[in-house]
Amino acid sequence: MLASFLFVRCALLTLFVPLDIWISSKLMAFHGVSAIANQELLSFFLSPAGFLLSLWFITQLSFAFFVEHSTISILLAQHDLGKRSILDTFGLILQRSFRVAKVVLAQSLGISLLLSTLVWCGRWIYGLMLNDWDINYYLSHQMSSLWLAVGLLVLLTLPIVLLVLRYWASWWLALPLSLFQNCSQWRLFKQAQRLSQGIYPHILLGHIAWLFGRVVIIAIIAKGILFVLEPVLHWATYDPERYPWLMVATVLLIGVAFLLSFVDRFIYASCQYYVLRLQTRRHKLVNEEERFAGLMQSTERRILLSSVMVLFIVFASVNGYSDVRHFVGHLQTNTSGYVTAHRGGGFAYPENSEAGIQYAISLGVQSTEIDVQITKDGQVVVFHDRDLGRMLGSHLVVEEASYSEIVAAYQAKNQVPPPLLKQLLDDYADDIEFNIELKRYNRSFDLALAMAELLPKYQQAMIVSSLDVELLARLMNKMEASRPEQLRYALIYAASVGESELEREVDMLMLSDQWLDTWRIIEIQQREQEVLAWTINNSAAMERLFLLGVDGIITDEPKLALEAKKSIEQMDFSERALRTLRHWLLL
Repeated sequence: MLASFLFVRCALLTLFVPLDIWISSKLMAFHGVSAIANQELLSFFLSPAGFLLSLWFITQLSFAFFVEHSTISILLAQHDLGKRSILDTFGLILQRSFRVAKVVLAQSLGISLLLSTLVWCGRWIYGLMLNDWDINYYLSHQMSSLWLAVGLLVLLTLPIVLLVLRYWASWWLALPLSLFQNCSQWRLFKQAQRLSQGIYPHILLGHIAWLFGRVVIIAIIAKGILFVLEPVLHWATYDPERYPWLMVATVLLIGVAFLLSFVDRFIYASCQYYVLRLQTRRHKLVNEEERFAGLMQSTERRILLSSVMVLFIVFASVNGYSDVRHFVGHLQTNTSGYVTAHRGGGFAYPENSEAGIQYAISLGVQSTEIDVQITKDGQVVVFHDRDLGRMLGSHLVVEEASYSEIVAAYQAKNQVPPPLLKQLLDDYADDIEFNIELKRYNRSFDLALAMAELLPKYQQAMIVSSLDVELLARLMNKMEASRPEQLRYALIYAASVGESELEREVDMLMLSDQWLDTWRIIEIQQREQEVLAWTINNSAAMERLFLLGVDGIITDEPKLALEAKKSIEQMDFSERALRTLRHWLLL
């Protein structure tokens, strides 16, 4: 029985998982997104496309649940006849699959109706236009409104819930009857209703107890796993000789999950089957021969089923091998990203200085990040702050001073003045990729206009980035016809709330490490955009982000980052896979 259950579970996973991915991607594309970010999640599921996806998952999960426990019901019936044939079990499932599917669809109709009512009432109550809405912000700041809306939803849908529970319990025995009875669908439901009439309260209370028990057991198991997972991972990944034990523990954990799932289905199916047997004998609606008629299989049918099973096993093996091969290839690919030196060369030299850029070039990093703003006389100067106070102790404001005044202030202190962007591009654009961050401390677009004149003169690889959405958008619009082929645009995010319309139009996103997790990385890369994390200055964080697959990091410690990248490249496959898994699970 366990072997049959495992075979059915693996078959359903093999069939449905690729289909789920395909359907999800198509419905998301229909909705207008290629990935779901935090602020788009509820928006998608409250849309018609998300509603269809929800219905699909409900139907699929219901179908999978009933197919799994139908297998157990048939095996229990075979036991009554003294037969134990897995082939006969699958043969009956295939033979009655259309009938089972109709029963499942009919029984899930009420649930689908309930879901549709919740969704559309939710749209009416919330009045949501959610393209730029952030669910995390809403939950933390509008909790009272949220609970009020939930209460209204409960009151509105309560009659439908009672209707669903009433008729679902009346038809509860329709599924096992559909396996063993060869009659019309209408007669099947009428028989199930008559069999359930006298035990309706028992069915309802039994399901409440079953659901409560499932929730409690799942919560206990989940809490136990989370409690032991982190120390186990730390223990297992500390010493490479312990890796085999971690693999054994993983296999055991998966085995326990399957076993508990089987026990859950077995208890449910056994209760349903023996209630059916008791009720059919009590009411004499179905005689024994009719109840077991579906279990008789011919020799020719067994041969056909054997051939189908062999073909399915071959298909599943080939498909599984292909998936594993692609996963292994992904892990073996160098995904450790590239290193960008922050503000020229990091901490080694004064920020945004020519000496810092020379240092970054000597290290061999791919890119250097610099900050630029415009002076009063229209010069694009490489400088970060609004004024010279932090760097020089002067109150001179960059945008209100000419470049000559800034140079004079630095010379008065016997320090090297900040360079002009044009000078750095002329001298070093062939040696290193510049990530130019646009800065402004007013509402002027003069910097965008100056950059639109300067950048088309250079064909080297270059990035223009900014926290300022309006400034970056103005530059992109101005350079639409003159954009060099190797110039890329990047939007910088320093917070997790909301989404800018410009996010979908740039080539990469630069995110603060505190707002960057695995799902955000995946979501951005699915849109074929690069992910850069800033500002990462310790080796543990560098390793974590490199293993999670960011395209690059910005750091004040470029030498340390190169060493972290080299250490990852020197890892063997098993160590790298386990460390990656550890970072995924601990997020």
